[in-house]
Amino acid sequence: MKKKSPAKEAKVPKVARSNIEAIMHIEQDFLQQRSFCDRISDFVSALAGSLGFVVFHIVVLSAWILINIGMIPGLPVFDRFPFGLLSLVVGIEAIFLSTFVLMSQNRQTHQADHWAHLDLQVGLLAEQETAKILHLVKAICSELGLEKQIQDREIGEMIGKKSVGELAEKLAENLEKTREEQKAPPVNS
Repeated sequence: MKKKSPAKEAKVPKVARSNIEAIMHIEQDFLQQRSFCDRISDFVSALAGSLGFVVFHIVVLSAWILINIGMIPGLPVFDRFPFGLLSLVVGIEAIFLSTFVLMSQNRQTHQADHWAHLDLQVGLLAEQETAKILHLVKAICSELGLEKQIQDREIGEMIGKKSVGELAEKLAENLEKTREEQKAPPVNS
């Protein structure tokens, strides 16, 4: 008899379950909206990224070489060394594989952008909700005569309006400074 892991025994709160289901539905909708070409490129990319694909190529390429150097009696040589036909086939395969992989990566990038935008929206909503809660806490403190507690400078900054554009600009400036510092040659003392 198997023991259940503590993680499986713990109950998932209803709110978390509904969030998981919402995420699952978004992901399913995104997968269902893929075009026929997207589905093919995902299939080819998954196939090319598998161990079976590697094993298949090892077997086929080994057989091709062994046949064409005359190591397997009874089978005619059809692509003598330096294996021009093999080079052509492998080159064409590489072109198609790289195209399918790039198509799949483009779709995945689009999907990641979608999730990033959703994450940004959720973050902004959470910040707005937190600011509203702080406003309510400040009002409650005022009502209870706890003026000293609501004079905190950080709380004032947290309650104040924040511009996403300003935050994005500040982040971009800091990232640019960091990149410039990494490019600069080290100063020897």
